Amino acid sequence: MNFEYLSDDYDLERRTFVKGIGATAGAAALGLSAGTGAAHGGFHAGHANFRVQEAQKAWARGYRGRADRSIGITDSGVDARHPDLGPWNGVRATPEDGELVLTGPAKSDSRSKVESGRTLEASGTAGPGTFAGSDELVITEFDVPGSEQDDPADVLDATLSWEPNAENGNDLELRLDRRVSEDEWREVDTAATAGHPETMSDVELGTGRYRFVAEQFKNVTCQYTLEATFFDLQGELETFDPDGLFDADGTPQQLLPGDAPAATPKTIGWFNESNRYTDADRPRDGDGHGSHCSSIMAGSGRASVPKPASEGLVKAKPRTVLTAGDFLEYEFEAEAGTGAFISAFGDAIELAIEGPDGRTLDVSTVVSEDASTFDNNIAEAPARTTGTYTAYVRPAGGQLASTGRVQTVRAGPFEPHTETAGDRDDGGDPAVHSGIAPDAALVGIESLSDATVSLANFAGEFSDYFNMRAVNMSWGYVGGLPLGSLGGIAGFGTVEAIKQIAEGGILPVAAAGNSYTPANGNGAPAVADEAISVVSTGPLDGISSYSSGGLGALDEDGGTYLKPDVTAPGGYDNNEINAALGEDTGDAGYGDVRDYVVKAGTSMASPYTCGTSTLVAQAMEEDAPEAIALPEPSETDIEDVKRLKQVVLATATETAFTAAPYHRAKAPTYDFGGRDPYEGYGRVNPDAAVDAVSNDLFAPTSPALEVEDVAEATPLETDDDGDGGPEAVSTTLGGTLGLDVPQDSRALAGYVEAKGGTLEVSAEVRSLSGGNQGLAKGDAHIDLFVYDAESPGPNGEPTVAASAMGMDGSTSLSVDVGSREFEGGEARTKTYYVVAKLVNVPGVVTGYDVQAQVDMDLSFEAAAVDVEPPEEIDLNVAGSRADDGSVFTGGQTDLVRVSVEEFNDELAGAVEVSDRVPAGWSVDEEYGDVEGTTDNDDGSTTVVLGEVSTDDLGSDAATRRYFAQAPEGTDDTGRYTFGPATATAVEPTDFSDGPDRERGSTEENFGGTDTNTVVGPSTGT
Repeated sequence: MNFEYLSDDYDLERRTFVKGIGATAGAAALGLSAGTGAAHGGFHAGHANFRVQEAQKAWARGYRGRADRSIGITDSGVDARHPDLGPWNGVRATPEDGELVLTGPAKSDSRSKVESGRTLEASGTAGPGTFAGSDELVITEFDVPGSEQDDPADVLDATLSWEPNAENGNDLELRLDRRVSEDEWREVDTAATAGHPETMSDVELGTGRYRFVAEQFKNVTCQYTLEATFFDLQGELETFDPDGLFDADGTPQQLLPGDAPAATPKTIGWFNESNRYTDADRPRDGDGHGSHCSSIMAGSGRASVPKPASEGLVKAKPRTVLTAGDFLEYEFEAEAGTGAFISAFGDAIELAIEGPDGRTLDVSTVVSEDASTFDNNIAEAPARTTGTYTAYVRPAGGQLASTGRVQTVRAGPFEPHTETAGDRDDGGDPAVHSGIAPDAALVGIESLSDATVSLANFAGEFSDYFNMRAVNMSWGYVGGLPLGSLGGIAGFGTVEAIKQIAEGGILPVAAAGNSYTPANGNGAPAVADEAISVVSTGPLDGISSYSSGGLGALDEDGGTYLKPDVTAPGGYDNNEINAALGEDTGDAGYGDVRDYVVKAGTSMASPYTCGTSTLVAQAMEEDAPEAIALPEPSETDIEDVKRLKQVVLATATETAFTAAPYHRAKAPTYDFGGRDPYEGYGRVNPDAAVDAVSNDLFAPTSPALEVEDVAEATPLETDDDGDGGPEAVSTTLGGTLGLDVPQDSRALAGYVEAKGGTLEVSAEVRSLSGGNQGLAKGDAHIDLFVYDAESPGPNGEPTVAASAMGMDGSTSLSVDVGSREFEGGEARTKTYYVVAKLVNVPGVVTGYDVQAQVDMDLSFEAAAVDVEPPEEIDLNVAGSRADDGSVFTGGQTDLVRVSVEEFNDELAGAVEVSDRVPAGWSVDEEYGDVEGTTDNDDGSTTVVLGEVSTDDLGSDAATRRYFAQAPEGTDDTGRYTFGPATATAVEPTDFSDGPDRERGSTEENFGGTDTNTVVGPSTGT
């Protein structure tokens, strides 16, 4: 579907060009072939933040994320009271007896608290302390369980009192730590109220060593007393059935009684066992970092939906220069509980919002890097009181200090968050600050490395219960210090945890790091092979000066990790990313937290990519061809994760030329589709990524492509003799690549399914267009790639089947579509991604209004008729089995003989022999040829009897023996079936030396079965 970017009454003009003369010229009219939506009485997505503008291109394809598919985040928390991140469904995930269970806000609520009989008392002298910093005093250490207890207590209460006390100016704080290694303790809980006494209650315990610590602040020497009581929780923990999280149509269920609004839950799970940033038993954020990242990747935008013009939205197009003393002023009414905003396109301008009392609520400044660009600047604030709000546009740095230019303005009140769904669905309202995947659900996993290990331990459950597709990790370690928020130690343990998460079917996406040095590698978790490592850029794709990249880190085997993987917007120090502000206050309710805040870092780039991955996962599950489609989350494995990762990397675009003026400390080089040490495979492209998996190029559905010459059939319908279809098919498509981001696309993509033939693809720039086309100094450079969609590299890297460079604006390539790969007697269908990427337009760079009109020709010719499928070489085993009899008394022993008579020595020089023993019978492993046994799910036992080689055939060495004992209970009388025996090829030949033969079956049963009868209990003989 196509969206008209702007209505006729809006006439947005963003480009002003002053090349060579230094004077301001008139702005050129915006010309956009397919872009973002316009709706809701005058507010257009063109005035939303650039994240929304770029994501709109994927939303137009029908991909916004799904309410029944979630994204996880290991971070400082998620504040689900913010309308963009909530409401919460009331579900908390928690470990219980080694399993992950789902319960309510406080997992002890459904059980009674009974004293265990254990108490702890300690006293002593503390102090003096200082106001400037704290001194720690270890009060006592203890073990759980204690020496006199068999089982650990479940929770404890503790009180710390002291004399002289707080009334005399003394202040002590109480902390409980748990030892996690010989030299490291980790905080479990803290009581720091600045009052007297300090108390803890219902602190959950596990097995291990603990200590109480007094932190001394402003205090003189005092006498302290600690008293602790241990409790057991009796009764059954009230849990939720994971099958009840979603209703029949996939809508998350609201399981939180009482105060939750009647809206589809956004945060559908909360895991907090670390209590590092918050000890809340419901989604909160003790730092704000996690909520900001969650908003970037999946915020619904419900707190930032402008009211229509009929209800206060101001639409203005001043198109003016603001000099010393100038300002523009816009007034409007806003209700308490909503918000106020102003959005303006311009350069060197400052926006401000004042409340009814004249107090400044928010200020935002933008100074463009690119003289050709009018950037979109946004300021917003919650409306705490009903009244008249005023929005200002003035020169940056103060109205007396500079000159600014302003083109168009939108200002006004926000809708009440309870009356809109934001950008969650097509029928919602366009918002200012939505995330990349606004309809995806969220699962908050509080803390960093330790939370990541917890997620790894329960990766299968998180995938199954919450339908988790990806997890964001905006933290890491640079120079010994973490980025984003302070955290615990990360190393190879974290790297191994990332692998376990991927094996559980969840794609890890991680921030590359904020290093501020030209030569450095990535730290954990981004360095892990399975993760997507993300570098930060500014709005025009230039790599941020602080962003990590460069030298690769060493892995646990002494090799080098190949990182980073991609870049995405994370902002500059002076051009930050706007997203939700989270809090940890206990009193505020849902909707009381609704502000936004700006931050910059690879922490912000990672959730952009994670949100993009979620859109791609949706497209792969719903619309991709069978060979590359994602299964249900509970059935997804690491191979599926690699295929998802490949799409994100393969559709990224290099920026060595297009963003050359904007790269700060690290400048990438052109690698023709390879991995650059600073930007990986390039800038993430949400629109091209979803198109790659959902857009059949012989029957395209993407709004990015127009069909100029319709294909007669698809490649799968071709036939080399013409009986079942045409021998060859072709199509011509037209699309646009451009530099005017975020509206323009950097790549065009789709897939092709074909079998047994030759695929040819060409791409040519037929013309340039746009307001700046006259500045171009040569032919546009486009590169063309065909990727093997089914077989990514070992860690999800793109597998290039063919590539061609088009420095003069034209390029072509050819792919032999595996005519000798057969399945079921005919050529196997193969799936490829075809991606055309804009590499360079000499004379102009990103931010200029230049588009390349591209023609893409595709043709497929079926393979010759004389190609036959290769001969399958099977094991073809033959043999027999025999035993001592057919009737046995309980406990009697049966001697079983398994003989191999022949097998195909072309396939293998030896086979491993095994036999099946029925349930109830036991195998004596001390006698005969038994090398081992395996218990099967049906209760039977597989007994492994060793190898038989071709040299053993025809001799006694080809017979293997074992002894089985009959069951001897009075209830064990009955019939029992042994066999069949199994032969498995040892080191089978792969026949890779020629196309005429291929490996067939490598494991076959032989010898048949026999049934023995057990009569009566043991006779004692």
